[in-house]
Order: sequence, then C-alpha cells, then structure tokens
Amino acid sequence: MSSNREKKLNQSDVRIGIWKFVLSFLVLSGVSFMSVFFFFKSYDQQREGINREVASYQELLERSDVLKNHMDDIYQKMEQLDANKVDNDIFLRNNILSNIQLAREVMGKDSAQNFKHYAILINQIGSMIDLKTRIIEVEHEKEMARRDIEECMGKVDIANDKLRIDPTRKFTGSRRRR
Repeated sequence: MSSNREKKLNQSDVRIGIWKFVLSFLVLSGVSFMSVFFFFKSYDQQREGINREVASYQELLERSDVLKNHMDDIYQKMEQLDANKVDNDIFLRNNILSNIQLAREVMGKDSAQNFKHYAILINQIGSMIDLKTRIIEVEHEKEMARRDIEECMGKVDIANDKLRIDPTRKFTGSRRRR
C-alpha cells in the first residue's frame, strides 16, 4: 500500500508543481509583458513631451522674429524722431508707443523668462521717449523765446528809428501859416 499511497502523493505533488509552474510562468510572463508595455508607453510619453517642447520652441522663435521686426521698426522711428526728420513729432511718438504696446502683447507672459533683453529695451525706450518729449518741449519754448526776442528786437529797431528823427526838424507850426 505504501507504493499506492506514494503514487497518489506523487500525483498530487506533480499536480501542485504543475500549478506552481503555470502560475509562476503566468506571473513572470505578466511582469515581462508589463515591463515591455511600460517601456513603450514611456517612449510614447517622452515623444509627446518632446513634440510639445518643439512646438513651444517654434512658437517662441516665431514670436522672437515678430518682436525683432517690431523692435527694428521702433528703432527706425526713434532715429527719425531723434533726427527731426518728421513734421509731426506727436504722431510719431504715439506710433512708437503703440508699437511698444504691441511688442509687449507679443511678449506676453514670457517677458521675464525668454525675452529679458527685449523687456529691458522696451522699458528703456519709454524713458527715452519721455526724455525726447521734454527735449522737444524745451526746443519749442526756445523757438518761441527766439521769435519773441526777434519780434521785440524788431519793435525796438522801429522805436529807435522813430526816436532818431529829430522832432524839431519836422516842426512846421507857424512858418507854414505865414
């Protein structure tokens, strides 16, 4: 009987061993599948992240080009304002200020991070325009004072010419009546 009992014991041990093997095979296959799955999933996520970064960088480059064009336009207008090449300084200053506002809108939230040099330049242009405005006002005041002086000098010259004439020479009172 012991041989029959050993057979049953061996058969149940074999059955338990088979189940252990099948389960361990399934667990190892599942772990292998999950590692391969997560490897490809992480690859896809990295690729999507890289694509987002590339798209944001391209947008940043486009905005940089637009800002460069705005700044070149502002620079040209500032040169015209500095050289007094235009008749209407107020219109040109307003145009420069509107271009500065457009440049600030293009920079948006990235001014502190990616467009530091443009942000500093735009802030300095504002103070430069204020200074130029003050210079223009002083020049206008100087021109008005010069006109007033010339007008006054003209009146003084006329008064001096009238005072040079001797009133006694033109006095014809009683001599003509006789």
